[in-house]
Amino acid sequence: MQLTLHLTDHCNLSCYYCFVPRGPQVMSLDVAKSAIEFAMKDGDTTGLLFYGGEPLLEKQLIYDIVEHTQAIKRKTGHNFIYKITTNGTLLDEDFLKMSKEVNLTVGFSHDGPTQDDFRFFNDGGGTFDVLEEKIALLLKYQPYAVAMSVIDPSTAHRSTEIVKFLFDKGFRYMHLSLNYCKTAPWTQEHLEILKQQYQEMAEMYIKWTRAEEKFYISAFDMKILSLLKGDKYSQDRLKLARNQPSVAPDGKMYFSSKYIHDPDFQIGDVFTGINFDRQEEIFTKGTVPSDPCQKCAILSRCNFAYDSLIATEKGIVTQVPPLQCANEQIITPIADFVASTLYNEGSAMFMHKHYNEMYPIMSLVEDLT
Repeated sequence: MQLTLHLTDHCNLSCYYCFVPRGPQVMSLDVAKSAIEFAMKDGDTTGLLFYGGEPLLEKQLIYDIVEHTQAIKRKTGHNFIYKITTNGTLLDEDFLKMSKEVNLTVGFSHDGPTQDDFRFFNDGGGTFDVLEEKIALLLKYQPYAVAMSVIDPSTAHRSTEIVKFLFDKGFRYMHLSLNYCKTAPWTQEHLEILKQQYQEMAEMYIKWTRAEEKFYISAFDMKILSLLKGDKYSQDRLKLARNQPSVAPDGKMYFSSKYIHDPDFQIGDVFTGINFDRQEEIFTKGTVPSDPCQKCAILSRCNFAYDSLIATEKGIVTQVPPLQCANEQIITPIADFVASTLYNEGSAMFMHKHYNEMYPIMSLVEDLT
């Protein structure tokens, strides 16, 4: 089982577009141990994602959890996979040394040159300068760390610049998402700008691939994957959603991290376990796209048609917000253009990356030798 552990509702930043509710709760080691004990009942490998708030505010708790699980591994052979999503401001060498020892993967939130537009400390101070040294330190220990960026309407015109900045810093795995907050003032003009940026990004993607650079840009690679997988793409995403419940600091369990603290999506707790009937009920709701989506040509390739549940007076339903729908309509044909261009050219890098199941392992071995 994969578990997302929300270690704390606190954060040392006040990011403009953060969707995680703030609160005083902090997870205890006893709650974490109960969550781990429950998750271990499902298979011989347990995945733990440390999340928040800012999980590194509870750095000692992370050390304690890792020590506890490593002791279990030595005693029973049960395997653990660790990940963390962090704003990076509290990263230090000791933590990264530990992370390397236990293969704890870091997801690092950074908006490139637009960082100080939205990601600032609670006192209003900027974070860009603080993170400059953190980037070098992180990539020293984790050259495959994932950089995660959010694009806002006001920064849409700098989307390509954000990706290039991260690439030039040394990141090779870059995850892009839009500011989907209801208050984000997206307009048709912003979407036209975003489309232009995706087209520029596409040219950069093609250029880097031709140069045999190794990289991953989620906006394109996920869409290319959806093209190759067909209907299986949506099925796999649904399975992932069902198999990674989230644990709040108080031990309550929710369908996934996007629904944390929402009682309509609570599926149990770490002490009594999951209400599997409730979990299956929510999951089944997610398999039924809304009426407008049913006839969409890219239904099976959409990242939201099977992952946009909301609670209404009539129960839980799927409802894809217009912005998500528009983004899917914009990016899909552009990603297809990238794929067809590189495929028709017979690009060896493109073929290995998308058609060779052994590529990740072969690429890692190549980098280490």
